[in-house]
Amino acid sequence: MPRKIELSAAYARLALQSGVASAAELLRGLPLTAASLADMEFIDASALAVLFSNYNQHVGDRAWTARLGSQFNIAAHGPLGFAALSAPTLGEAMDVMGTLYESRTTAMVARTYATESHYVMQIEDVSEEPAFSHWHMEVVLKIMEMLLSSILGHRVGKNVVIGFTHAAPAQPSQLEASYDATVVFDAPQNGIAVPIAWRHLPSPLHDESIYRTNVIKCRELIAAREQAGSIALAVRNRLSNHFDSQLLYSGNPAPPPTLGEVADAMHLTARTLMRKLQHENTAYKEVLESLRRQYAERLLQDARLKVADVAEILGYREAANFTRAFKRWYGLSPAAWRRR
Repeated sequence: MPRKIELSAAYARLALQSGVASAAELLRGLPLTAASLADMEFIDASALAVLFSNYNQHVGDRAWTARLGSQFNIAAHGPLGFAALSAPTLGEAMDVMGTLYESRTTAMVARTYATESHYVMQIEDVSEEPAFSHWHMEVVLKIMEMLLSSILGHRVGKNVVIGFTHAAPAQPSQLEASYDATVVFDAPQNGIAVPIAWRHLPSPLHDESIYRTNVIKCRELIAAREQAGSIALAVRNRLSNHFDSQLLYSGNPAPPPTLGEVADAMHLTARTLMRKLQHENTAYKEVLESLRRQYAERLLQDARLKVADVAEILGYREAANFTRAFKRWYGLSPAAWRRR
């Protein structure tokens, strides 16, 4: 069945708490009350679009979206916000938001990537609500700006660029002044771009235990909400949680779960899991190797870990086996890659 397009109900509750109009006025046209909203975890994008439309009619300027975004504190984002704030670096905080956003919303898609000059989080509204999509992007990118400011310990400044694909509103100066970054309308994509040198800035808020715990919670939330989801993604989430757990808890690292163990946890037979993965043009071994490669690159950037430690965390019985796999991936030994 098609995936529901919905967002955290915190957006709606915050709008009701703003005081711009009564709850009845802001919820006009919806089968909702302030009391029913208080018990909701998610709200359909179409319902939030109506609420935002009512909200827009009761404010006197176009900067209300940025103001709304600036009012979101860390608790409003749950595990996603805690994972981003406690990430090791500013770039990894952006990666958390760009990969685990589905724990809070399915009304957008996002990705992070590097250019020669910037590290970028690109986002796209998929709500299919045209007017709402503009407001949605403006709120989300203000939230991202606030997150980066929290990590930096100061305002982001004009070196950071926020782009919107929609045209400038009638009074653009009001909205532009609500962001600390440089704002560009009619941009080729929605997103926020920071100088590439900022990507590896260590976060003063980093806490490895909080970070790993909340990343795992985000993946569990995504898996629980996935109604017609990818089996490969479900397997990937389980294996990712395994590797994060190895980093979180000290002691003797455990090997990755076998295909049979993952199948048991998913209440499937091993043969059924193999068949479902084949239907998605992949296999358990391919998913595992892809994750090992991803985690190897990340772990080798941590100078505290020896190559043998990384091999053990990734489930290689012998460091030599890890070295052979790494050479196959990158054409270099782990030690040579680290020096480079």
